[in-house]
Amino acid sequence: MKKLINLLRGYVEIEAVGAFPERLLNLCAQNRLQFWRLRWIDETSFTFRIALQDRKRLDELAQRAMCRITERGRRGAAAVAEGIVQRRWGFLAGLALCFLAVSFFSRFLLVIQVEGNETVPTAVILSQLQRVGVRQGAYGPAILEKEAANAALLGLPELSYMAINIYGTRAEVVVREAEKKPELLDESVPADVVAEADGIIEDIQTDTGRALFQDGDIVARGEVLISGELELKGPGEGAPDLGRLVVHAAGSVTARTWRTLEETVPLTALVKEYTGEERRGYGIKILWGEWDFLQNSSISDGRCDKITETGQMTLFDRALPVWLTTSTLRPYTLREEPIDQEQTAARLEAALLARLEALMEANHGEILRTDFVLREEGGRLTVTLLAECREEIGRTVKRDGEVGRISGRAGANESD
Repeated sequence: MKKLINLLRGYVEIEAVGAFPERLLNLCAQNRLQFWRLRWIDETSFTFRIALQDRKRLDELAQRAMCRITERGRRGAAAVAEGIVQRRWGFLAGLALCFLAVSFFSRFLLVIQVEGNETVPTAVILSQLQRVGVRQGAYGPAILEKEAANAALLGLPELSYMAINIYGTRAEVVVREAEKKPELLDESVPADVVAEADGIIEDIQTDTGRALFQDGDIVARGEVLISGELELKGPGEGAPDLGRLVVHAAGSVTARTWRTLEETVPLTALVKEYTGEERRGYGIKILWGEWDFLQNSSISDGRCDKITETGQMTLFDRALPVWLTTSTLRPYTLREEPIDQEQTAARLEAALLARLEALMEANHGEILRTDFVLREEGGRLTVTLLAECREEIGRTVKRDGEVGRISGRAGANESD
């Protein structure tokens, strides 16, 4: 056990030479300086071992005993550590600084994750969080999570809930989107139901107001389908006209419609032709500071592609708030070439069909039949989509006045 302790605390093997070397041993005993493994070489010299921590005291005692001492070697864990420190002090200092840097930078936010959003873009949420101080490079312990979440919610009416949880260099933002309130029918404002498109009525349902058309009638865009005026008459035949009642008309009108959508592009396009020249630049971002070393570029006409690659530095698998950016500029010239008409037509047809599908989704309709027409005219390629659809064409249009007001012949006769 004692041997193990000596190995842990370290020891020095000493050779002592003098006229009376035994005096050194007596002084060591008097000053309670432990030694072991004493071996005599001759009458004036011997070797022994002492603890590493007593090495300086032994020098003083050797001077008093008029002995010359030399080290034969050092052993043990403490001796090895001392040797490393003496020979590698620069490395150890750098290692200590690295650990301090990791400990310091780990208190700054490096990653902000947003969860729970579906329709609200993440970029919008991050922009609002930045306004309240939650951003990359922010000092994490200084952020009051609950207060920051409440402040961010004030600028995001699309959200009903937000929670911010900070875990070291990572901020987790959990949100819940607010449910859209159904649009309430404002019956206090008079209105008519008007046709949004030409078509043949297949089904007309009136909730409030008076239908002016029947199933099978042909209507034009802008015609009133359900009027917000109701004629009032007394009971029985030949009853007097009591005027009309103004209401907020409501109902649904399903009709068969024919839609025409069109897209056009030039028959020629500008194509990039790279010159083969490249210029690289570098940038660095540390917390909130950013430096771009791609200044004074020789490419000045602006016709160039810029490819940027950003990487975050790590130390011992820990992310640091340091980002290195490499930017590559590739200049080019433009030349005019004819387009591939077949591919372009297919692309335009897909775009037109997507527009029609979005329109039918908004109008609660369906596409019955489609047909495409291509033509070249004036140096341009035009694609026309002809579609037969079934959709809701009724749209509520407000009108002047007040609901519930009765007017007509009866009122006119009374005034006379």
